Amino acid sequence: MKFLLFFPLTNKDNRHKVSPPLSLLALARPLMDSGVDVQIIDARVQPGYKERVLAAMADSDLLGVSSMTGYQIADGLEISAAVKEKFPDKPVVWGGYHPSLLDGQTVMDPRIDIVVRGQGEETMVELALYLGGKRGLDQIDGLSYVRDGEVIHNRARKVADINKFPPMRYDLVDVEAYMDFNRRVHGDTRRGLSYVSSFGCSHACGFCSNPEAYGRKWKGLKSERVIAEVSGLVERYNLDRVYFDDNNFFASKKRVREICRGFKEARRLQAPRRFEWFATIRPSQVLAFSDADLKLIRDSGCTKFMMGAESGDDSVLKLINKGNEAADVLEATHCCRDHRIQPSYVFILGFPTESWEQMQATLDFMKQLKEIYADTRTTTLFFTPFPGTPLTRLGEASGFTMPASLQDWAAYDARSVQTPWISPRQKVKVKQIADFYIPWAYPNQLGREKMEASRVKPLYRLFSAACRLRVGAGFYSLPWEWHLARRLKLT
Repeated sequence: MKFLLFFPLTNKDNRHKVSPPLSLLALARPLMDSGVDVQIIDARVQPGYKERVLAAMADSDLLGVSSMTGYQIADGLEISAAVKEKFPDKPVVWGGYHPSLLDGQTVMDPRIDIVVRGQGEETMVELALYLGGKRGLDQIDGLSYVRDGEVIHNRARKVADINKFPPMRYDLVDVEAYMDFNRRVHGDTRRGLSYVSSFGCSHACGFCSNPEAYGRKWKGLKSERVIAEVSGLVERYNLDRVYFDDNNFFASKKRVREICRGFKEARRLQAPRRFEWFATIRPSQVLAFSDADLKLIRDSGCTKFMMGAESGDDSVLKLINKGNEAADVLEATHCCRDHRIQPSYVFILGFPTESWEQMQATLDFMKQLKEIYADTRTTTLFFTPFPGTPLTRLGEASGFTMPASLQDWAAYDARSVQTPWISPRQKVKVKQIADFYIPWAYPNQLGREKMEASRVKPLYRLFSAACRLRVGAGFYSLPWEWHLARRLKLT
């Protein structure tokens, strides 16, 4: 038996950085261990992927498609339609965040036969048993499908301890293709890969789909396994960086300490070539670690904390059920500065009921962070309603209409969705301040290096000084610097 697993494009222009599709690699190894041959096709790095899929389906028994909300749906539907047209009797199975959250709506699309909800490792193995005539479809937990025009939802599958699953087989994809893509498209010469060491998150932020899709459960791989697998990947693929693609890597302090000690020893043995690593952490978790812990984390190779700050206004943080106050973010930034760990914050503006004054408070807060530690990095997003979140339900009550079908979701682009509680003009103003004026006023190390290496260094310095005055005064009318920098392609 053979399964073809397909990872669609995540955006139409295919310009984002890429890493191997971990969701598919997680499915592949259990299937292979049960005797199923598995092939993975990734649209992001494999030209002519439609023809590749159709050719591979000639001797495959099933097409599996992984999809998140957004453009992946559009590309996934196009491939699913082509497969159903040529191979109408072969099942097309969808899984991932979006199908798990909107299972009924997804499986009602005629191009899709089955939806796998939640964790798919065990479900896909049981689907192979079904295709082999050894199990009934109604006996498989975590499935949704249509029978006689009615959507059938089998009972939910319990969240499994991920330690029971074998290591992912990165060799099932061409790892060098991902390195080449990032080097060619983004000029990124660092060799980095993503790795997942845990599953789920126990928190319940109001904008996050994870609690709805998987429950507020957290399962982590044992520390010795993480150390061995990551060290093996670093050696095998000559890596400079490892990105932990966990929702909550730092959930267990004991596990973190054990992993860091292992990494520290691995770095000692690999000297002078040493890998660095990044992971997502909550500001409150930074504060929960002692100075000795943070020193160990830094000495083990962690050079960046990725944190969701979301807002600088405490009333907004309460609205979104963030679980911390703005002061915690300020204190976490001090900790990062003291231990030479770059804090990389994500801010989300334009929540339902959020006022322009509250958004301005967040922009002022971003300036405070840069004043504490210039190497602080900030990324600004606008709230987009995604399936299954409390804030989406609040957004619907505030006048936003969600897509009514999978086909409508295929055209849903987080970068262009317009919500009624923030205007296009406000969005432009936010991006001017957050993405241009504040970073130029307080350039981080990369910005300073770029400035020093530039042939137009005096012009960079002029922009930086002008932006510093703007930010200090909080005056952003007649933004000539922004217009000129865009014209000169300096930003």
